[in-house]
Amino acid sequence: MRRLFIVFALIGFGSGLFSGPLWAVEILDGIKGRDDRMVMPSDEYPWRAIGRINTETGGHCTGVIVGPALVVTAAHCLYDKRKAWYVPASQVHFVAGFRDGKFAAHSVAKNYFIPNGYDELAKPSQRTALFDWAIVQLAEAIGYQTGWLGVRTAGLDENFVQAGYSKDSKTVLTAHMGCQVLSQNKRDAGDGKKLAQMVHRCDAVPGDSGSPIFYYHDGKPYLAAIHVATTKKQRPVTGIAVPVSTFIRGITQLGGGAPAEPEGGATHITQSVQILLGHLGYADAQAFYTDMGLDRPEVLDYAIMGHLIEAMGGMPRASQSPQP
Repeated sequence: MRRLFIVFALIGFGSGLFSGPLWAVEILDGIKGRDDRMVMPSDEYPWRAIGRINTETGGHCTGVIVGPALVVTAAHCLYDKRKAWYVPASQVHFVAGFRDGKFAAHSVAKNYFIPNGYDELAKPSQRTALFDWAIVQLAEAIGYQTGWLGVRTAGLDENFVQAGYSKDSKTVLTAHMGCQVLSQNKRDAGDGKKLAQMVHRCDAVPGDSGSPIFYYHDGKPYLAAIHVATTKKQRPVTGIAVPVSTFIRGITQLGGGAPAEPEGGATHITQSVQILLGHLGYADAQAFYTDMGLDRPEVLDYAIMGHLIEAMGGMPRASQSPQP
C-alpha cells in the first residue's frame, strides 16, 4: 500500500534526478566546521513557535508553526521505517517551545499532508530531498498562544538563522545565527517541472530535520526553508533544505488564504536579547543601538532581534557547543 494516510496532492511531481546519498537522521555529520549553535530560550518569541515533532512510535524531529494551526516539517519524520507505515495523525504530537520537559503549548495532529513526489522507500538522495516536506494540521490552534513565523521567499544575501532540536541536545532548542546559504537553484523534478533546492552551511544535525531556516524582514521573522538532509560523502559537508516556494501553495490552501504575517503577540524577549548582546560583546542594548546608529525605542519589541541577528551575521564568532 503506497499510503497509509492522507496524501497531499497539491503538486503532481514525477521522478528522476540526481544521485548522491544524503542522510538526515543516521549521522551527526552536520556540523559545518566549528560548532556555532547557541541555546535559546524556548519560552520567548520566535523560539517558542518552533517545537518538537514527536511520534508515539519513537524518535523526534523539529517543526515550525506558520499559522494558528499549521506546522511545517520534513516528510520523512512522519514515516516509521520499522513498521513500514506513516504514523497516524492521532499519534503525531507537536510540542512548541519545548525545554527540559516543559513547553509553551502542545497539540496532536488532525491531519498531515505530503507531496505525491515523495517516496518513503527510496534511498535518500538529492532527488528525494526535493519532496521531503510535510504540512501538519493541528487539532488545536496553539499558534495563538505561541505566535508563528511568516512565510516569504528569500535571496542569498539575508542573515539566516537555523533553529532546531538536535539529537545531541534534544531537550533544548539550539540556533545557528547568521549561517550561510550557498545556493538556491531550480532542479529537474520530472514531467517538465522544476523545484528549488537550498544548499546551506547551517549546523543542522539529526533531530533538526524539519527545522526552520528563517530571516528577519522589517523586524519580523519569516520562514525561508526547512532543513531536511545532510550530505555524507560530499566535502565540505553541506545541508539540504526545501525552500518555501515549494510548499507555500499548500500553506495558502490550508490556511484559507495568503500565509499569515509573523505574529508574536505580547511576548517578552529579555533573555534572547541578553544572550545575543553578550555574544556580540555588549553590556546593554543602548550601547548596541548607539554603535548601529539607531534610535532605541521606548519599549524593546522583537524588532531588535532582527538588528542583533543582522549584526551577528557579519561578525566572526567563537565556537560555542550547545549546553543543555
